[in-house]
Amino acid sequence: MQHIKHFFLKDKVFLIAFVFAAFSIIIHPVFSDYKTYINYKVLIVMFSLMLSVAGMTDQHLFTFIAVKMVKHLRDMRLIALVIIITTFFLGMLITNDAVLLTLVPFTLFVTSKINRHKEALIIVILQTLAANLGSALTPMGDPQNIFLYTNFNIPFWVFMSKTAVITITGFILLMLTVFVVFKDDVVKPIVEDVFIKDYRIWIYLVMFILAILTVLHVINPYIALGIVVLLGLIFSRHEFRKVDYHLLLTFVMFFIFTGNISNLEAVQNLFERILNSPTNVFFTGLLVSQVISNVPATVLLSAFTEEAYLLDLLQGVNVGAMGTIIGSLASLITFKFVIKLYPERFKEYLIKYTVICLIYMAVIISVIFIL
Repeated sequence: MQHIKHFFLKDKVFLIAFVFAAFSIIIHPVFSDYKTYINYKVLIVMFSLMLSVAGMTDQHLFTFIAVKMVKHLRDMRLIALVIIITTFFLGMLITNDAVLLTLVPFTLFVTSKINRHKEALIIVILQTLAANLGSALTPMGDPQNIFLYTNFNIPFWVFMSKTAVITITGFILLMLTVFVVFKDDVVKPIVEDVFIKDYRIWIYLVMFILAILTVLHVINPYIALGIVVLLGLIFSRHEFRKVDYHLLLTFVMFFIFTGNISNLEAVQNLFERILNSPTNVFFTGLLVSQVISNVPATVLLSAFTEEAYLLDLLQGVNVGAMGTIIGSLASLITFKFVIKLYPERFKEYLIKYTVICLIYMAVIISVIFIL
């Protein structure tokens, strides 16, 4: 019972999703419908990405890349710039939460080694924004993108054309912020080396490529899953423990919840009145993300959004990654690392994070509507 209690209380977003799903089952107890609500392809892609990224992280791949890029740099501005750019571009490939889990500890390690604790908070704030803005571009960049791209078969270049404005504008803002905030003063260089552990890095890269090919509809998801699981069982059984099963189950719970309440006429009428234009869909996605984060918001609102407005929802929930600290689940990862190392600075972090996010959000929204 203690293990079960711990499992449910460990992840508050999953707990909320579970409560919502349980409530919806009471309203619509037609269990034969539930298997049709769940998008298994989305779950397969996310599981494959999580397993492969866990393996690559364990092999020190991303830390290896980051250390190679900042090693021997003697300029504070340049160090911050390299860390943020690395986070930004990696976010396009391995999801924002995986990037932050890997690189935020590295950033805190670097700032500690060069005795720049004062700048640590602003770097990880910009790093968090970089992960969210970079990941917004691609279908595999974060869970809500994987869900929308896979569930609704949005053409790849159409998808990218809508998210590019967010990512490009965000990149310009990040570069301007770095050059305004940081000085090009001399710091102590990083000289530590990090090495890839062993040959299994190639196994994890194959698993990662299979996940990407599944996202791009090149390979059957069930074939990809079979190969990924087989490789995992043969070469790295311990990596299965590092998969975020809470996030996968959160998706399952919201699939059930949205499937059930979408059968209620009153709910259908309510969302039809709200989600009746591109602008309404965009801002509803953005605002709901501030309350329950953008992944649950995407699953919930997509059930009631007309196909013609799905790209507006895509933009809304990706911009919604900014704003409050819970706008994106990935943002909480950075927050947890910060309060663990600098517990006395959590208020400072929240204020700076919120102010910067609101400024970025206002600029990006303006650009979207101007274009």
